[in-house]
Amino acid sequence: MIAKDVWYKFTKIVTTLALITLGSAAAALAATVNVSPSEDFQTVVSSNPAGTTFMITPGVYRMQSITPKTGDIFEGQSGAVLNGSRQLTSFTRSGIYYVATGQTQHGTANGECQAAYAGCEYPEDLFFNNVPLQRVEALTQVVAGKWYFDYSTASVYFVDNPTGKTVEIGVTTHAFSGSATNVTIEGLTIEKYADPAQDGAISGGAWTIESNDITLNHGGGIRLASNQIIEYNQIWWNGQEGLTGSGSNILVQNNEIAYNNTLGFDFGWEAGGTKFSNTTNLVVQGNYVHDNKGPGLSLDFQTYNWLIQGNRTSGNYVAGILDEISYNGTARYNIIEDDASYPGKTNPSMWWACGFFDLDSSNATVYGNTVINNSNGICAVSISRGSGSRGAFLVQNLSVYDNVIVQSVGSAAGAVADSGEYLDVYSSSWNNHWTSNTYKLAVSGGDFYTWSGGTSYISMDAGQWQSSGQDTAGTWISSTDSTFPSTKFTPNQAISTVASTQVWSLPTTTSTLVATEVSGTQGTITQVAGPILTAGAWWWNVTYANGHAGWSEEANLQTF
Repeated sequence: MIAKDVWYKFTKIVTTLALITLGSAAAALAATVNVSPSEDFQTVVSSNPAGTTFMITPGVYRMQSITPKTGDIFEGQSGAVLNGSRQLTSFTRSGIYYVATGQTQHGTANGECQAAYAGCEYPEDLFFNNVPLQRVEALTQVVAGKWYFDYSTASVYFVDNPTGKTVEIGVTTHAFSGSATNVTIEGLTIEKYADPAQDGAISGGAWTIESNDITLNHGGGIRLASNQIIEYNQIWWNGQEGLTGSGSNILVQNNEIAYNNTLGFDFGWEAGGTKFSNTTNLVVQGNYVHDNKGPGLSLDFQTYNWLIQGNRTSGNYVAGILDEISYNGTARYNIIEDDASYPGKTNPSMWWACGFFDLDSSNATVYGNTVINNSNGICAVSISRGSGSRGAFLVQNLSVYDNVIVQSVGSAAGAVADSGEYLDVYSSSWNNHWTSNTYKLAVSGGDFYTWSGGTSYISMDAGQWQSSGQDTAGTWISSTDSTFPSTKFTPNQAISTVASTQVWSLPTTTSTLVATEVSGTQGTITQVAGPILTAGAWWWNVTYANGHAGWSEEANLQTF
């Protein structure tokens, strides 16, 4: 027994020591590795085990494409730039043209272009001092600001003088891609990748993509995939759109998504800020989505169980939030302002554009939003769109309540429809309701609503709107009331608290309490800003100097 007991203790000690040794070895193998621009990035990644942290030192990493291993972390130091382009420095002359030869890259063409931008579908872009020139499809079309790529001779033609300028051409498709999971990419500038339309410079599932500057890529900035977390990035100036793709369990929060579709893609096909297609369990919150040449936040084709909350949209084409042929979601506490223009149409009808736009989607709940001076307010279109995995694409069970809608032109609320069964959008059986909304209209008694007129739809005033059963408990604010909505604060404005102030995750005391700030706590109004009206009080989105962030009531805040 003694010998056996001694042997047991000995083997236990040996096993423990072995585990400690192995654990230490694994930790050592998965240590932080510095990467410099002179190295082949993929070789460095391939030479290290899964779970390695790669510290990316400052500099430009040209035409590098990385396939991570599971658990890898890529952390960029300030000034670290992954650039998918080749710098051009040698040019010849051929008549009026400058020519760069030896350009053998030939990526996948994809997409539909606006008529004036034929050639947008080709993924290689040419940049002069970080500004893309417009690609054309024939040499004879080349003038200042435009260029032509002759694949057959591997030659690029343009007339702009390259002397003293940084000239670059897109070559590499992806900065990061692959099937690894639990990957983190942070702190990088990722630019000028030649990813096709409907793809992204970053493309991978179960990844965390945070605090990056993702810009000037040809197609999308990020290709969506399941279990992604996309947060605190600037996703802007990309050729087609900021985010594109599908998946499940995706979180998109606290990003700036702006100025996308620089290359003239047809936004009726797919272009703009974002496109979430066939996506389930999606949360989009706290983002500032503006000035995209296409819809700001777009849901399309069977997107299901979505939540869009606490965002600001402005200056986008067609819609701030577009819910198209999808199912079951909620848009709440968003600010949609000066949004939903349509090129070529001075005052587009709700057939074309709305702040919140329901295009043949069912079971949407829209509440607590502030919708200010868009082409139209909150509206729906009912036409034939077929069916999907959860039934026909019909405007049914649309519930719109407790929103603030300020409208100077167009329609504040309502629906338009094709003839036949699609006129059932106005019927009680399809169950579409606007309830207890607050309106401020430019002209008292004006026709700011669109609803059933029997065999078609008609424009109507507030009284007719209520007589049709909509907003019977609604509120109408005088057009001369300059205090409504609140304009007390503006984005990026310094503030301080004037009393003990609660910070909530959403602009309502039924949400999660984040913190309670003492009087005199300083902070800054975020880009999402506000205002949101809840239970008679205006709320603003604030980041406090101590790191707390959330929504606080206006009455407890002052400018600082």
